[in-house]
Amino acid sequence: MPYLRPARNPRGARLARVTDDEFHDLADLARASGVADPLRASRVDLTDTGQGAVSAIRWQDPKEPGQEARVVYLHGLGIDAHSFDLTAIAVGAPAVALDLPGHGRSAWRDDADYAASATAPAVLAALDALAVPPGVLVGHSLGAILAARIAATAPERVTGLVLVDMSPDFAQRAVDRIARALETEEPFVDLDEVVDRAIEARVGDDRQVLLREARHTTRLGEDGRLVRRHHFPHLGAGRTSSVGRFADAWPDLESLDVPVLLVRGDRGYVSPRLVTTFGERLQDAEIVTVQARHAVQTQAPLELAAAIREWASRHGLLHGGGETPTRR
Repeated sequence: MPYLRPARNPRGARLARVTDDEFHDLADLARASGVADPLRASRVDLTDTGQGAVSAIRWQDPKEPGQEARVVYLHGLGIDAHSFDLTAIAVGAPAVALDLPGHGRSAWRDDADYAASATAPAVLAALDALAVPPGVLVGHSLGAILAARIAATAPERVTGLVLVDMSPDFAQRAVDRIARALETEEPFVDLDEVVDRAIEARVGDDRQVLLREARHTTRLGEDGRLVRRHHFPHLGAGRTSSVGRFADAWPDLESLDVPVLLVRGDRGYVSPRLVTTFGERLQDAEIVTVQARHAVQTQAPLELAAAIREWASRHGLLHGGGETPTRR
């Protein structure tokens, strides 16, 4: 069992600091990526934000642990904050990565409503509790739609926005189909079966990457089989979830007055046609394409990090943190 040590931060939110082995492979990941002095990660569980419990990973420079976070990472549907681990290491800026409501170690909503409009208050409350200053939001898929909502409703918190392989024009029927597939997902015999199913579903093809994701996104169920940590397969008969209408993010994005970057996978969900529409509607946005499927942050994390760093450098967005990681 993890060891929990409750604490309180200056804003009064109750914290539970969790120590277990979830970060045991980060040093190896950093070495394999050529980062000699990586950020250090720790788990923080926020238990009384007023909007439901939210769990987060805090990324800090071990030489300057008091540095404020400059980046917030928001993952996509059905995964968790660990999907951004290698990207966060490679970007090198102090950061916070959240498990979105209903995902990872964060609380499930009774109404199973995981639309951006429903979850944004919990995320904002978590950022308050963590004393995160204004900075860059990086959102993948559902997290990108959520990031746009936060940037539009709390513009004072956001200095720049990065959307990872998501445009509001992504077909709503496809969004809903993904949610329904997550709801009907059966338990797994072991981690290999998790990986096999992911490969069959064309989520990715790197077994080691998928195995790491499987380890973080599953837990042992009561019958001894592995089940997902997120809420969707646990709703019960006759119940469905909501992830909202992605097209509703257009007014949010078009209202922004901050730099915007779209990083898409060449085999992801943002097709060339969607890129054209995105560029026409957000003419000041920058668009970068990398070789990856939809989960760019796990399939091309170093390329994603490089795109973020180059864009942020041009706009002066990582001052106060985020110097280039030392590489061998």
